Amino acid sequence: MWITHSYLGTTRSGTRCLFFLLFEDYLDAQRGLSDEVKTEIERFARNLCNFGAVVAPFPGDAPTTQRSVLDKQWTPEEKRELCQTPAMLMIDTDFDDFDPQRHSWVLFHFDRSSSYDGTYAAKLRSLLAKIVDSTSNQDSNPFEVVRGALRNEAVAHASKLFNIRPGAFGISVDLRAGWDALKEYLRSKNTVKH
Repeated sequence: MWITHSYLGTTRSGTRCLFFLLFEDYLDAQRGLSDEVKTEIERFARNLCNFGAVVAPFPGDAPTTQRSVLDKQWTPEEKRELCQTPAMLMIDTDFDDFDPQRHSWVLFHFDRSSSYDGTYAAKLRSLLAKIVDSTSNQDSNPFEVVRGALRNEAVAHASKLFNIRPGAFGISVDLRAGWDALKEYLRSKNTVKH
């Protein structure tokens, strides 16, 4: 995990994807995520190896990093989504070159609730493992792990769980609410049909 005072100048340095943690203020870093979720994000960062990097702000620098993300060319709806923190923004280009209107991106929202049902961390771990697998596989598109779920019939009825603009390059996913539908899609994708 890279910890920095500013997201400006962050380059992929040979990785396929960058994952930026977004917090409103330095207190969110301490209270916005449960210990379970922090552990899963750290495990995710470690498992990415050289294929991706999780980038987080130093405590106290969250407003600066959040501002640098919000300064990109987002639509008003996308900016509102970005302000719902804690979250993680996935991109596959250097930060300074990133344009949300031209490049792919995914925004993952983490639940701020302190009352997890006991399975949230395991579900999060499973999803992040799928992202690690797709990021490390050169024949796979990491963004399709999430986007593919939107094309699945099991997810279609649950479209309120995903915020997407037609024709947009990005997706915003509520990880807690959307987990079951996404899990069903991933299971069906991995099932071999005879």
